[in-house]
Amino acid sequence: MITIEDVEGIRVLTLAHEKPTNPFGKEMAEAFVTALRAADRDDSVGAIVVSGGPDRSFSAGGDFNEVLLLATDESVDELIDWITDLYLTVLNTGKPTIAAIDRYAIGLGFQLAMMFDWKIMSTRANLIMPELEHGIGASMGAAILSTISSYDIARHAIMSCRPIGADTALRWGMADESCEPEFLLDRAVQRAWRMARFPEVAFSATKHVLTGRLRATLEQTREDSKAVHRKAFAAKAMHKHFHNILGRDVETAASATS
Repeated sequence: MITIEDVEGIRVLTLAHEKPTNPFGKEMAEAFVTALRAADRDDSVGAIVVSGGPDRSFSAGGDFNEVLLLATDESVDELIDWITDLYLTVLNTGKPTIAAIDRYAIGLGFQLAMMFDWKIMSTRANLIMPELEHGIGASMGAAILSTISSYDIARHAIMSCRPIGADTALRWGMADESCEPEFLLDRAVQRAWRMARFPEVAFSATKHVLTGRLRATLEQTREDSKAVHRKAFAAKAMHKHFHNILGRDVETAASATS
């Protein structure tokens, strides 16, 4: 689910889900965490680039096939735990991390992208937080965006549910660079080479302080997000959206797991 390539000291991790939207389920998250930690431990790696692959989305969010099966409070809690741990793993990576964002980064994919040290969007890419209009709680997104930007930017992104293009993302501090799609990976590798030249101890120690507030926010909101998602999943307001995406009777599938 993750392809690994080394380019002159840069570890390039490509999300390689069978679907071009790169949805994240637990298995995908575990594979990603394993690959990221291995890169961080490898002395031959100076920086890490993560991409969704050529002409593919960075990640269109959680895997609805898995989310549909959440039938108990315990399963919802497990979901929030592995998502939180996924984000924390990126923040806790000592080496520079660069996200190359093409097409869509939605929900979980949007939030994951915000964990990286440097974010490069293609000119056609969009960040979207559509949870509320689909009946899904957006508590984790609210905590993340209000920490990395501002209350008003977080409020607008979450309550409008509208795409955020590269120009707006640059203005709001959600991206650091943008370029045409065909140059995205090369631009990310070039940035990685530049950041890999930073002395390792100075960079990792500075990053630990810089990311401290966001790491604390993720831990603090862990239990709040569990409560929000328990209520949202119990209400089943998102099942119509799941049906539209998956093309099946989600009520039948959901009741089969309860």
